Amino acid sequence: MRKTMVILSTMALSLIGIYLVTVGYAKPLAPPLRIGVLVSDSGPLYFAGPIQRAAVKLAVADLAKATSPVTVSVDFEDLGNSDSEFLNSVNRLSKFKPDLTLAPIESSSAIRFIKYIGPLPVISVAALTEKTDHPGWLFRLATTQSQEIIALAQYIVDTKADSAAIVFSDDDYGRATMKSLAMAFALRGLSKVQLVPVTESKVLLKSNPDAVVLATMEQSITFLSESANLPKKPKQLYLVAGNQANYSNFPWAENLAGALALSSDNDVPAGFRSRLAQALNRPGLQTSQNPIVALAYRSYQAVMLSADSYLRAKSNGAIKIRAALLDAQVDGADLFTSAGFLNQAKFKLYKYSAKGSYSPVGEYDPKQ
Repeated sequence: MRKTMVILSTMALSLIGIYLVTVGYAKPLAPPLRIGVLVSDSGPLYFAGPIQRAAVKLAVADLAKATSPVTVSVDFEDLGNSDSEFLNSVNRLSKFKPDLTLAPIESSSAIRFIKYIGPLPVISVAALTEKTDHPGWLFRLATTQSQEIIALAQYIVDTKADSAAIVFSDDDYGRATMKSLAMAFALRGLSKVQLVPVTESKVLLKSNPDAVVLATMEQSITFLSESANLPKKPKQLYLVAGNQANYSNFPWAENLAGALALSSDNDVPAGFRSRLAQALNRPGLQTSQNPIVALAYRSYQAVMLSADSYLRAKSNGAIKIRAALLDAQVDGADLFTSAGFLNQAKFKLYKYSAKGSYSPVGEYDPKQ
């Protein structure tokens, strides 16, 4: 790992500052920077498409008005839900000849696209699976599941916990999360770790470990509703990304009081929130805690990062733009690892109230 990166929420402003002070670019470069943006206009995440589009358009407008303007041409494509839709979208994108693309936010679509498209810089604004073809060409502005799990394990170890239990569900998400946590605990010297199927939690939690991590998704509701009947209340309960939600509508919400969760820092500036809400005529986005707002901001940042890399590369060539992305920095800190992963993001610690809602109570940097 290279140098610890600074908090990502300052990235857009820092990049705009680069444009304002850059010399030698008094006029827009020709040809324009060409960005393919793969949006979700269909499928289960269809609601994300309009927000992605609005965020990208805000960035394009800002770049056009900058003191050192960059002309950006965008091709929005939805890969669809069938083979024919996928191929038609990829063919249109190929004819557009993008210099780089913004990846789909669905892992399955992203994996297929990256495998199909070949070497082309791709920026991910969502937490995609870590197994992809051409990994050296994928740059992530979001932390991966493994990064978040490792950070949680480090936090628990830092609290001086002597024992832990991982309550997991018997599905792909639960097993994968359990294995990653168990490995992370072992590497950090925490040897007293129980692996507890969620269906057996009443029996196996009698040992009352210092930390209980709920590594489940929808199965969390059953566990949490019955948690008051456990032999002993967990000394400290932790939730993971798959079950961190607002449970205030459930009658057992008070069972969550004091539970903790660790999430990557996704602060969104108020100014961007306001502009996004105005562009979409949705005032509620100014205060919404929905992750889609952070996704929109990362989409904005991705376009800004693309323009910065284009200016530094002084070329439309994929190889030079990839090299520029690898060298991208924010306030003197490397933005990506050599493999294109976000270079050690900071995290926020969230705490649940007796009402079943959560709020930030502190920040956490795994490297400090």
